[in-house]
Amino acid sequence: MRWWSKWFGAAAPPDWLVLDDFFPNLLTGFRVAEYNALLARFPGLRIASSYGGFDAAHAAYAARYPALASRVLRFDPALRDDCRFVYLNFLNNAVQFLPWLEQRRVPFAMTLYPGGGFGLREAESDRKLGAVLASPLLRAVLVTQSVSRDYLTGRVRDGVAVEEIFGVVANPLYFEPPAPRHWYGDGKPSLDLAFVAEKYMERGENKGFPAFVQGVGRWLAALPDAQARAVRIHVVGSFEAGDWQACTPEGLPPAERMATPPHFHGRLETHALRDLLTRVDLVVSPNRPFVLHPGNFDGFPTGCCVEASLCGTAFAASDVLGLGEGRYRAGVDYLRIEPDAAGVGQALARIAADPACLRRIGESGRAASRRWFDPAVQIGGRVAILERLLEAAR
Repeated sequence: MRWWSKWFGAAAPPDWLVLDDFFPNLLTGFRVAEYNALLARFPGLRIASSYGGFDAAHAAYAARYPALASRVLRFDPALRDDCRFVYLNFLNNAVQFLPWLEQRRVPFAMTLYPGGGFGLREAESDRKLGAVLASPLLRAVLVTQSVSRDYLTGRVRDGVAVEEIFGVVANPLYFEPPAPRHWYGDGKPSLDLAFVAEKYMERGENKGFPAFVQGVGRWLAALPDAQARAVRIHVVGSFEAGDWQACTPEGLPPAERMATPPHFHGRLETHALRDLLTRVDLVVSPNRPFVLHPGNFDGFPTGCCVEASLCGTAFAASDVLGLGEGRYRAGVDYLRIEPDAAGVGQALARIAADPACLRRIGESGRAASRRWFDPAVQIGGRVAILERLLEAAR
């Protein structure tokens, strides 16, 4: 019996592998979009995952993508090195699998996304990054933000390519013909605001959840009752009602002035999130760098802002590091805010004074996002890089 029959049955062994620690969980929408596209493009590709909840995640993935599921398997260290190349996303992934790669002498490339162990001027991140960059098996690093590209200057050895593709892979679902939609101030009686992020620390300080709660609360307190009752709040992610209460200053209970209390949707996979975002008027993202841990930062726009924008939903976001300059026009394609309650309140006050701006900004932002996150740019760019690397690895 040949070695690959344990994992692939009678199928041929993989030409190359993607190694990951969270896929095939459907909540990681950008991975699902990228890896599905790669599986469709490269018949010889298999994906091996060390995700702890692999069996349940794989069952859900197989129900949604039955044609691809047989090529997604649980990672086993006994997997041999007959594949000629490996691709990974995130620094922590590369560090986790580096001993396996080096033991088997498999060349690899990685995408260095913000987060996932990568930070700026932070000792532990620099130690991990140094170990990966020093590997003689590393062939290329793909970066998604200009600050990441600049950070690699002088750190990458000769022969390692640094490739830049701005942003993140968005699910092709967002590029299907948009259904007719309405905005507050343009045929829609309610103003739907959303905060979309995962809770990585107490109160979600790094994502700006306290700034969102307090900014909304102060703004609501100054509104006439009729306007306040038209506001509906949506929170997507692992936040709960207790987090809202913990972030609300004493004497300022915004939920009491709304017709309905904030709706906590929990974590949503792509199809459900898209359905919600097409009914939301504004996503607010007052995220703050260097708060979760030293050096930590988010890309711009954050994934939730990208997905919202592709639905025609306006977004209000901070950009402390200036990562969106030259790509998104503040006040035209999105509302730029300071990552504090005052910044959130000012954006909401502008909307209250000019509700029609939601449609203008939503449509302009959608046009910008469709340029930068077009699958031909995001997927096509990655495919071209990987094809070149695979050819060199033959």
